[in-house]
Order: sequence, then C-alpha cells, then structure tokens
Amino acid sequence: MKFGKLAVMATAMTLLASGVTLAGEVTWWTPNFNEARARELVTKFEQANQGIKVKLEITTADGLPQRVLTALQSGAAPEIIDVQHAWINGYAQNDLVLPLDDVLKDRDDYIPASLEYCTWNGKLWGFPIASKLMRSSTTRAPSRMPALIQASRRRPGMSLVAAAKTLSKGKISGFAITGGGEVGNTIFRSLPFIWMNGGDIISADGKKAVVNQPAAVAAVKFYTDFFKNKQSPASTLENDGTANRRLFIAETVAAYQSGQFDVASIKKENPKIDIGVMQIPHPTGKPTAALLGGWSFVVPKSAKNPTEAKKLVAFLAEAANQGALTDTFPARKSAMSLPRFSDPILTVFKDMLPYGRAVPNNKNWVQITQAYFDGIQRILLGDEDAQKAMDGAAKDIQALLDQK
Repeated sequence: MKFGKLAVMATAMTLLASGVTLAGEVTWWTPNFNEARARELVTKFEQANQGIKVKLEITTADGLPQRVLTALQSGAAPEIIDVQHAWINGYAQNDLVLPLDDVLKDRDDYIPASLEYCTWNGKLWGFPIASKLMRSSTTRAPSRMPALIQASRRRPGMSLVAAAKTLSKGKISGFAITGGGEVGNTIFRSLPFIWMNGGDIISADGKKAVVNQPAAVAAVKFYTDFFKNKQSPASTLENDGTANRRLFIAETVAAYQSGQFDVASIKKENPKIDIGVMQIPHPTGKPTAALLGGWSFVVPKSAKNPTEAKKLVAFLAEAANQGALTDTFPARKSAMSLPRFSDPILTVFKDMLPYGRAVPNNKNWVQITQAYFDGIQRILLGDEDAQKAMDGAAKDIQALLDQK
C-alpha cells in the first residue's frame, strides 16, 4: 500500500512538472498589471470553492497576441486566458474557444459595445471584464504653458500639431506617440485618427484593405509626423503606453494619449503633477472618435476543466469582483458605482464612452493589425513614407482578407 501511494504521488509530481492540468485545477493566464488584484480574488474564490485550485500564470504585453494564438492552436491551452476584445472573433471563427452564453446573467448591465466585441454568429465567445478608451493627458505644471488643455477648452477643433509644437521645449517632448511594444498600443492610439479623418483599415464589408487610401494615409502621416518633427521622444520606436506614462511622470513629456488606468500611477509616483484630461482635438466639423477596447476572458476549446473555468469566470464577473480586478472601467455598468470610480477626473473618460467604436470583426484581425503596425514601424524608422508603408500594409492585409 505504501508503495502504491508513493507511485501516485510521483505521478502527480510528474504531471505538475510537465504543466499538465490536474482534475479540478484551473490555470488562468492574466496580465502582469492585474497580478496583485488577481491573486486576492483567487484566494476568495478558492475559499468559496474548496474543490477547485487556481494556478495563475502571469503574461506580459510584448508578443502576447502570438503567444495566445499559438496556445489555442496547439490544443494544450490553459483554462482561462485574459485577451483583448478585438482578438476574440478570430478565435471564434477559427473554432478555438468555447461559447460563454451560459455564464452571462445580466446582459443589460453590460456596455453594449463590449458584448458586441465578443459576439459572433449569435453566440458569446468571450466574457468582457474591462473597457478602456484612449484620451490625452497633460501636465499643468506652472513651468510650462498647458496649451493643449487651455486652447482646447476655448476651441475644441484646435490643431494638435500646433499644441504639440508649443509644448515642445528643450528636453520636453510636446506629444508622445507609441511605436514599440505590444501592437495594441499603437492601434489604440492611431486608429481613431484614421476614423476621425473618414478612413479605416479595412472596408465595412471586410473584403478590401483601405488603409492605403487617401483618408487613412493622411491620418497615418499626421500621427507619425509627431516623431518625424521631434515632438515625440527620441525613444518613440521602443516606447509603449507604459513607457510614455513614465516619461510623463518624469516630466519629460508634456502630453500623451492615455486612459483612466494611468491616473492612479501618475498621482502616486509624482503627486506634484496637476493632471489635466481632455478629448483629442478632432478635425473641424467631424466628431471625435475612440477605440473602445479592454479585456475579456476566453475559455479555450482544449481546456481540460471547462466547467471549473466557467465557475471562476462567473465569480470574476460579479460586479464587485469585476470592479476590483480591472484597472480600467469595468464592462458592467453597475460596477462603476464602486467608490474607486468616483474620482471626478474619471468623469471625463466616462463621457467619452458614447464615442467608443469597436474594431471590425474579422478572423484575421490580429494578423491584420500586425501588418499595419509593421508599416507604422517602417515610417518611424525612416525606411518608407506613409503612402509606401500603407501600400505594403494593404497588400499584406488584402492577402489575409482573401483567405477562405
């Protein structure tokens, strides 16, 4: 009997070492910015569900889209993965994830666009947990004129280029854009400029790449010219959103596109900055636009313990838990009434929600955005101008759209 017990124990240890999920165990991939909050919620969940053990694996933004896709295609994925909304339709159309309609209980309590992102063919393939929008933040330090905020209050259609030029003084960059890191950083910040100019990356029917048409190219040039004209930092090609926030905190960047998720860090790390928040100035006569993004849970089709995974998703979806987990706005409207979302500065971000737009539903959206991002990088490197770079991106995107 003793030998038999030892054999079972050895087998269990071998399974754990090889990364195989055991019965009753849920492996959850969650981003590093969620780690502390996720661990607290896991403890609560395990106390309430004694038969389920949750194993957290912490992910990072760099390379995450491809890592997730590889895991889903391998047939050896974890039980739950935090993914960006825009990735989900591709997973659904390629039969890589399970539907989660049975977990959703209060549909009317969710921001409609967040559910739209996760829906394909009448079913819910991801469970929205967080919503975010990109806006602009700027210092209001007495040492430099907060032109971007003050002028926009008087004249909403003012030139962002003129404001960035005004704010660029000495070692201070007027308006920081992103050029490196996870692809989504640049999509979130540049695509709204294309939309505001009447363009898009692909056509409304999803059949044609239009990122090289005049409206889109002009917007891409507008975006990348902040770097070309030295109004964005020299490190732009390496900078993601986090890097821009750190430069802002260090007071070497006067303004950058951000979201409500950066406010707490700025206040904590540099309390002397009096933060101002505003909508990105938009072309005269045209409405502003923002990409409504955020994060959702998916349960891979190959998950070994999907029943237990759905129990964890349902627990995390409760309003109080959803509000505690996200560092952006929760996807549930009722969760926004939690005290942590009562800071007056967040009102400006909430007011932008009606202008939030979802990205196109396309099974190859992750690869489409990579092609677009690669084109942006070629412009920033000085290898190609905006038209040539977007022509190249359009060629690669069209090949993806033509796939059956």
